[in-house]
Formats: sequence, structure tokens, C-alpha cells
Amino acid sequence: MTVSLNKYLTSDQFIGKTVFDNKERDCGKVKSLQIDPKNFAISGITAKKRLGKEYFLSREYFEEIKKSGLYLNSTPIKPNDKVVDIKGNNLGKVIQMNLNSDTNKLESLEIKSRFKSRVIRSDDIVGIGKKITVKCS
Repeated sequence: MTVSLNKYLTSDQFIGKTVFDNKERDCGKVKSLQIDPKNFAISGITAKKRLGKEYFLSREYFEEIKKSGLYLNSTPIKPNDKVVDIKGNNLGKVIQMNLNSDTNKLESLEIKSRFKSRVIRSDDIVGIGKKITVKCS
């Protein structure tokens, strides 16, 4: 059942809701709402999956709200997601997502392997699923 968007929703109706990606995989729970100070609208949410780190999802990800949770229109990038090159070689895990402060769009990912970390530009991301595929090595 979709929650009617014709009425106002309270923060209590968001906090604690399960977040599902476009393949209905559990991406964690809503921890907090992020409010745009210019127009007082929701700009996104902070979500967290069990023992993982909190991460931001802009409202552009939101598809619909149901009693069962918040459904997204794509698969989000989360901390600790595995990153591979186009040949399938492991490059490391996401340790930080760098967003543009004005648009909340992803600019780059910081990934870490055993001994080094590096920054991957968002333009180099070619696929997001169980692993994030990038075109650089």
C-alpha cells in the first residue's frame, strides 16, 4: 500500500523505515531526515544498515513510500560496497562518498584496499549492483 503523498507526513513516519533499492534489497533503515535550510523541504535522508556506516541518499533516489518502507528508483552506493574494475579485479571498498555541497550529486568515491586508498571520479563508475564497477584500474 502506497502512503498518500497528498497529506503531510511526520518525521516519525520516516525514521526507522526500511530502505529498499530498485531490486527490493534491504539497504538499511532511515536514521534521520536532511532538511534544505533554504526551502525547508526534505533534501534527503541518512540511512544505516546494521553495523555499517551512515550514508546520505538525496531525494532524487526516492521512488515511493509504502507501509513496508521507502523504495528507491536505483541501487545506492553505500560505505563498504566492493569496487571492481571492468575486468572484475578487486580494487577495494568504499570508505567515503564525496558529494557536491550545492547539488548533493556524487562527485567521487574514496576507496581503500589493504595498503592504499584512492579517489574514483563519479564519471568513471560504469555499473552499480552488488559491486560497483569502474573503468579505471
